[in-house]
Amino acid sequence: MFDSLVASAAGTSGADAVPAWSQAESAACARKVAAMAGMLEAAYAASGSASRDLWCVDNFDAVAAHIGAVLRITTGAASNQLLIAVALHERFPQVAAVFADGLITYQLVRTVVQRGALVVDPDALHALDAMLAAALSTREPMSVATLEKTIDGFVAQVDPQAVIRTETRARGRSVEIGDEDGSGMATVFATLFAHDAKAFDTRIDALARTVCPADPRTLDQRRSDAMGALSHGADRLACLCESEDCPAGENPPSTGVVVYVIASQDTLTLDERPAPAPPAPPLPPSAPDVSAPDHTVADEAAIADEAVAEQESADTPASPAPAAERTALDGEPPAMFAKPLRELTLTEALTPTPGRLATIRPAAMMGGQFLPGAIACRATVGATITPIVHPGQAPPEPRYRPSKKLADFVRCRDMTCRFPGCRAPATNCDVDHTIPWPCGPTAASNLKCLCRRHHLLKTFWGGESGWRDQQLDDGTIVWTAPDGRTHVTTPGSRLLFPELSQPTRTVEASGVPRGHASGLTMPRRTTTRAQDRARRIQRERGELAGAPPG
Repeated sequence: MFDSLVASAAGTSGADAVPAWSQAESAACARKVAAMAGMLEAAYAASGSASRDLWCVDNFDAVAAHIGAVLRITTGAASNQLLIAVALHERFPQVAAVFADGLITYQLVRTVVQRGALVVDPDALHALDAMLAAALSTREPMSVATLEKTIDGFVAQVDPQAVIRTETRARGRSVEIGDEDGSGMATVFATLFAHDAKAFDTRIDALARTVCPADPRTLDQRRSDAMGALSHGADRLACLCESEDCPAGENPPSTGVVVYVIASQDTLTLDERPAPAPPAPPLPPSAPDVSAPDHTVADEAAIADEAVAEQESADTPASPAPAAERTALDGEPPAMFAKPLRELTLTEALTPTPGRLATIRPAAMMGGQFLPGAIACRATVGATITPIVHPGQAPPEPRYRPSKKLADFVRCRDMTCRFPGCRAPATNCDVDHTIPWPCGPTAASNLKCLCRRHHLLKTFWGGESGWRDQQLDDGTIVWTAPDGRTHVTTPGSRLLFPELSQPTRTVEASGVPRGHASGLTMPRRTTTRAQDRARRIQRERGELAGAPPG
């Protein structure tokens, strides 16, 4: 297989050579990873290996050191690669097979191993392995963050208990300030809920942009100073341009920010299921009812089975109610083990504590960031809740600009820009007509989210020799690249909220649209990239020339 990949890649050039050699590279990396796992397996099979497992430097350390030596990397780095190799081949054999074919990269494999580490049930692990192998081998382009969210979504489907990481990290949220280095500066480390972090990032960025263009600070420096302004309750940052007619006062002040979270109604509603009725009190002893038939052997077996089931149910911890899950993020963490450590077997000690954030349906932030259900409930405190209405087979709207209700649906369905590989949040995107208006209707099956960059790309680099797009009724977009290759992107909500991807009314074009750029003008730069680069070089050389001699 590998030889055929190399041979086919060697006969390609241009754009065809890039994916061909990339696949060959991944296939070669898969064989390297398999060789690492084979080295450890051989070490465990060697005579006396069982006793060496108790050594301070055991079989794993010896193999990791060997790998580090031959690859000229540190033992720590070699240990990490060896861990990935062993977990891949022991826990995810189907993903390993896809990796061996060169269809996925090592970075993706490492993310799969790390994000699926808490799945311990064999059946759940097998199901997760099959789902990931099928999904990742035909995946659309993904960033690292999007890949993590996708894998988390699959993990939540097969083993909701594996979201224990959320509870652990949520309980550990804190803010630490260190200022003991004598430099007059302080360092702030904070762990926040994801929606709070998004609001904080947006707020300090808005504060940093309230100054005029002549302010001498970089954006990073202004963002840092904005934290101080925010601490003092200011709604704008003081400008340092030292100009008497500074225009910063004309800029709008920094105000509140909006963070969009998409959640199902079940997530936002407390569990109102009625409590089970108490068992009926036993009847007093009396004469047997002659009308009741005698118990048979089968009846006695059924009663015994019920007793065993009741005992097993009593031994199994009950799933927490959603109301309890919402409070599981606060206070001291529960005990890790149910009995003293000295009484635990090795298997019990190595088995992760079952998570408690399992019954509330997860949510997502606009942009696709996975948000466990308990944290989604926390985000609703003081929030405005807007219902999202699926258009169904509703007719198109008789205007170019979609209504707020329709635009909200499209943004929640797509979550991100729909161009291949782009993950700009839908709130920062334009709502684009796939078939241009007025030939194409303003309907959900003809609307999608595109960031401004890719909207311009489609508009001015489209046509028969450029990028072309086709939209299906369920929101799937089929893109055709200038070289004729097709790229399929699916709505970002399909994994967590498949109901938003239910088909809508089929689009019927009312004519043949004219060219995308008809009557429009591409926005232009004031300087070219080459000029910008030359100017940066000149500025840096001038700063170096004016620096005092060392």
